[in-house]
Amino acid sequence: MPNFNIGLSALRSSQFALQVVSNNIANANTEGYHRRQVDMKTVPPNLVAGHRIGNGVDISNIRRIEDKITEATLTGVTSDVSFVEESLGIQRKIESALLAGDNPLGGTLDEFLAEFKSLSANPNEPAQREAVLQSAQQFAEALRNASEQLNSLKQTVRLQVDHEVENVNREFVELSDLSVVIAQFKAQGVEHNNELDDRDALLNRLAEAIGLHRSEQFDGTLNLTIGRHSMQQGNHENVVSVGGSPDKIEIFMDERESPLTVDNGRMGALVKAYNETIPEIEEKLDRLANEFINTINQIQGTGIGAAGGFQNLISNKAVSSSSDPLSTAITDAALEPGDLTIGLTDANGNRQLYTLTINPDVDSLDDIAATISSLPGLNAAVNSATGKLQITSVAGTKFDFAGGIDTQPDLSLVTGTSVATLGGTYNDSTNETYTFQIEGTGTVGQSSNLFVNVLDSGGGLVEKINLGEGYEPGTDIELPNGVTFAFDAGTLNNADQFSSTFVGDPDQVNLTSALQLNSFFTGTNARTIHVADQLLQDPTKLASGRTGAPSDTSNLPRFIDVYEAPLMPGNRSFSSYTDEIATGIGFEIKANEQLSDSLGAYKLRLQDERDSKSAVDLNEELVYMQQYQKQYEAAVRVIQATDNILNELFSILR
Repeated sequence: MPNFNIGLSALRSSQFALQVVSNNIANANTEGYHRRQVDMKTVPPNLVAGHRIGNGVDISNIRRIEDKITEATLTGVTSDVSFVEESLGIQRKIESALLAGDNPLGGTLDEFLAEFKSLSANPNEPAQREAVLQSAQQFAEALRNASEQLNSLKQTVRLQVDHEVENVNREFVELSDLSVVIAQFKAQGVEHNNELDDRDALLNRLAEAIGLHRSEQFDGTLNLTIGRHSMQQGNHENVVSVGGSPDKIEIFMDERESPLTVDNGRMGALVKAYNETIPEIEEKLDRLANEFINTINQIQGTGIGAAGGFQNLISNKAVSSSSDPLSTAITDAALEPGDLTIGLTDANGNRQLYTLTINPDVDSLDDIAATISSLPGLNAAVNSATGKLQITSVAGTKFDFAGGIDTQPDLSLVTGTSVATLGGTYNDSTNETYTFQIEGTGTVGQSSNLFVNVLDSGGGLVEKINLGEGYEPGTDIELPNGVTFAFDAGTLNNADQFSSTFVGDPDQVNLTSALQLNSFFTGTNARTIHVADQLLQDPTKLASGRTGAPSDTSNLPRFIDVYEAPLMPGNRSFSSYTDEIATGIGFEIKANEQLSDSLGAYKLRLQDERDSKSAVDLNEELVYMQQYQKQYEAAVRVIQATDNILNELFSILR
């Protein structure tokens, strides 16, 4: 007896297969869609007249075509690409902050230091002093702008992290819901290909966001990890949260006490930028600013402007406690044990030097103020409200920290009537004591064989100079170090002598820069650097010299030498260190651009590999459509033939 079931099964199977093919064609351009393929199997045969005859065809499975290894690799590479691209965006913003505007950081630094050369050529030109201060303001502004932009970028990154966490948690809920549905369908033996497509797309979005990695077992079990942490699957959705401190972001998952290692995806790049990249640049800018402030302030503080010394001076920096050791109260300056020399100049121009020995690990600012107050004509105190040191001198007397020469040496060992005076400008950077020893006895400017031997601190002869016949009493004689001396009319006796200390390093403690006494800059870092108000209000206080004379430029070479001084880490100059900050981030950008291109090409290749197997090929689907269409038509013919046979049979019986 003919069997209708064979034809009907062929009809149903081909119709079913045509629907699957049609669905493939309809989703040919659907993102994340994986091609479906119909798997058919023969229906178990019946035994008829000793022969096993088939019973038709049935649908065994609608198979989702995928390459699990390629899919897993692509998810990982997606994380890498997302990390690099997000890092690049942040690095470009950092570079923009360093090079922003018409006054990039390195350019303003070079211009500022170059203005001192122009000032040395025109020391009496007020406009040139203004130019120095204007260029200093531009440099300080460039530093502040860079610091402010980096801080703003850091806050933006923090907001982005919060936004990413919110999105990731929302997608974790979606992933959990999908996992439950997939598990239910699997338990029921129901096809769940659409849910698998949705899950793959979701996993790739999570990989872009938080650096997720996946691996799938042959039994379909999916293992998901973020950093070194595995994720739970099922009806419990994972939750990430942001913790840490204002200076450091930490990401936590679920109830774990240890932070999550997020080193990939957009969030990995954001966390690294917040915790490492931006703070490293900020630290470099702050180091540059702090070292530059202290260096320039030390030169300014140990010099004298055209306005001369001070009768009243207040430090620009306050201390946290005036009773604590200075090194504890001030932590952003390189304080050292040593001598501090204070010069006092009276109304007649006579100058005396006083040396204080200070140990910042022991002495407090109150101690230092008391020591200064013990000097004749000076009073010092720490303002309890502001924490700042104030020094004042008696009327007719000015003080400074420029060192130099004591113009009235101690002549107690000179028994003659001639009086020696010292002057000039000491041009050495060290402190040196000279002894002036008389050889011979006689009258200055008249006697023969009357000399003065100038000896250095080691007893070595610097010069032997005639003071007898041929010397005009009161005439200045200049020594190689710029010091001048003169003997007025009178007598000198053999072995008469006096000594004088010439101070080229008046502040071995670095107290003037630490307290910002007579400072050029105020502030301690890139965010707070400004040109001192007293300089902007009175440019004559710019310490171009060390004597107070209007035409004195003896301090300008110290400013000029800062340009090439190897004061920064690695024996770099300020200029090269500044340039390396910008070029360093530039090199990182270039390296990441190359890495991005490489990873992008690898990702495209993986996508091509995936699509070659999983994507819908319309030409191929049309071939399948024709194949199943012919199968359908043939199945109809089978049914028609079976119907005709049965009709013939029934007609005979009738």
